[in-house]
Amino acid sequence: MKKLMAVLMSTTLFCSLALFTACGDEGENIGKMDGDFSTEATDEEFAAALTSVQRAVENNTILGGDMESADWSFGFDAGLDLDFDMTVSGAASTETVNIDLDAGYQLVIDNAGVAGAGNLSLSGNATNQTNIDYDVGLYNDVEYMYFDMSLNQSQMKFKMTWETLAKIADSAGSGSVAVPGTEAVLSAAADTGADNEGGQGSDSAVSADIAEIIAGLKEAGCKVYIDDSDGLKVKLSVSEDTVDMILAGLGTELEGISEMISFSAFKLDLYFAMTADGVFSQVSADINIDMSMNLGNLGSYDIALSGGVYVKAYDGEVKLPDDLGSYIEQTEVPSLPSPIN
Repeated sequence: MKKLMAVLMSTTLFCSLALFTACGDEGENIGKMDGDFSTEATDEEFAAALTSVQRAVENNTILGGDMESADWSFGFDAGLDLDFDMTVSGAASTETVNIDLDAGYQLVIDNAGVAGAGNLSLSGNATNQTNIDYDVGLYNDVEYMYFDMSLNQSQMKFKMTWETLAKIADSAGSGSVAVPGTEAVLSAAADTGADNEGGQGSDSAVSADIAEIIAGLKEAGCKVYIDDSDGLKVKLSVSEDTVDMILAGLGTELEGISEMISFSAFKLDLYFAMTADGVFSQVSADINIDMSMNLGNLGSYDIALSGGVYVKAYDGEVKLPDDLGSYIEQTEVPSLPSPIN
C-alpha cells in the first residue's frame, strides 16, 4: 500500500504544480471526465478497482513500464481553471471580490533528468480597488524553478533552487516542498512496498488496506462510480456531509461553525483513470460550490467557487527557454513590482 500512496502523493504534487502554472480554454469544464457514471458502485466493485490500481503500481506499469530502462520517460500535463467570487455584507457597506485563475504545466521525467514548463494567469478586482493582473511563465529542471514575471509594464526573471523553496515553505509553516529530482521520483514510484504487513503485494495486505479506504469514504458520505468499459475510470463524489465532518473535527475553537454555513450548490467530483494496460491516464476535480456564511457582527459572506483542475498523461516534449542561464538566482522571495493596473 505504501507504493500506492507514493504514486497518489506524486500526483498531488503535479496538481499543486498546476496551481502555480496555465492554459484552460475559456468556459471549458477541464476537471470533468467523460464516462458512464450513472450507477453507484458496490463495495465489491470499488475494492476490485482499487486492487487493479495497486497491482498496476506493484507491476510498475502505472508510469509507463520499466523505469530502469534507458529509454523510459513519462510526462504529465496539468491544468487549472478557477473562478472565485465573494460578496461581504456588513452593517455599513457591501464589498465584492472576483478572481480568475488559469494555470497549466507540462512536466517530463526520464532517466536523464526532469524538465517542466508552463505559466500562470491571475486577474481580479475588488470594490473600490483597481484591477490585479499577473502573467507568470514558469519552468523547472532538476536544480531550479525559474520565474518569468510580467507585471504591467515591468518584467522580472529569477530562479530559486528547490532547497530554497523548501526553506521558504518551512518558514511560512507550509511544510516541506518535494524536490522533483529524477532519482527521488523514481524511487517513490518504484518502491517495492515490502513493509506491508502481509508481505509484498499479498492479498491480505491489499484487502485490509482497501477495506479501510472504503469504510472511511462511506463514513465521510462519499459516493463512488466506476466505468470499466475501456480501462478504468473512477468518479468520487464528495458531499456536504463530508464538509460537516471536517468542520466537526476542527476542535472546540470552531465549535458551531457548521451552523453558520449553508450551501445553495455543492459539487466536488474527483476522477481517476488508467488504461487497460494499467498506465496512469488522468486525475482531476470538478468544482461548483456556492455557500453563505453568517459571522454575526463580522458580517455575512456569499462565496462561489467553480472550475476544475486536472493532471493527465503527456507524451510530448518540454522545451525550455534558451535564456534560463541569465535568470538571477534568489535566496529569498524578491520584492516584486505591483501587479495593480
